[in-house]
Amino acid sequence: RGRWRRLRRRAEGMSGAYHSSFKEDQAVAFACGCSVLPIRTTCRGPAPTIKDDGEDIIDEMLYYFRANVLFRTFEIKGPADRLLVYLTLYATECLRRVEHCQARGEALKSLTTMALEAFPIPGERNFPLGSFFPGPESRQEADFVRSYFKQLREETGRRIVDKCYGDSVDGPPNKWWVAFSKRRFMNKSLAVPT
Repeated sequence: RGRWRRLRRRAEGMSGAYHSSFKEDQAVAFACGCSVLPIRTTCRGPAPTIKDDGEDIIDEMLYYFRANVLFRTFEIKGPADRLLVYLTLYATECLRRVEHCQARGEALKSLTTMALEAFPIPGERNFPLGSFFPGPESRQEADFVRSYFKQLREETGRRIVDKCYGDSVDGPPNKWWVAFSKRRFMNKSLAVPT
C-alpha cells in the first residue's frame, strides 16, 4: 500500500499523464467530442479499419496504460484524449474480469460478453465521464457513438486477453497486468452502479 502511494506521488510529480499522439486531422469524424479514429479490427462496427500493421488508439492506450492508470487527474488536450480516457477505464474493467478467469478461452468469452452488455454513453445520466464528454446532438449521433464504443470495447477486450495470456491457452493470466486491476484511474470506474 505504501509502495503505490510513493509511485503515485512520484508519477504526479512528473509532468503529467501521457496524452494521445493522434491529432484532430487524423480523425475521420467527431462524435460526442471524441475522435472517430481508424482501428485494426475484425469486429463489425462503424470505425474505419487500418489495413496495415500501423498503431491505432487501442495500441496507444495499452502502451500507456500502466503509466496512466497511476494518475488521479488527466487534462484533456484533444478529442483523441477523451477516447484514451474511456479506453483506459474500460481496460481496467477488463482486467477486473480477467483476474477471475483461469483460461484464455474463459477470459475471451467473459470480455466479449461484457463488451456486448448494455452500457451508458455520453449524455446519459449514469455515464461516469459526463464532465469530459458532451452529449450527442441527435439520435443518429447517439446510435453512432453506441456502436463505435461497442466496437472499441470488443476489440480492446481481445487485445487485453492477448496481453494477459500471450500464447498460453490454459495458464493463469499475467500477474504483472492483472495487478493493475486494483488501480482506479482518475478515481473513476465504468462499472454501472446497481
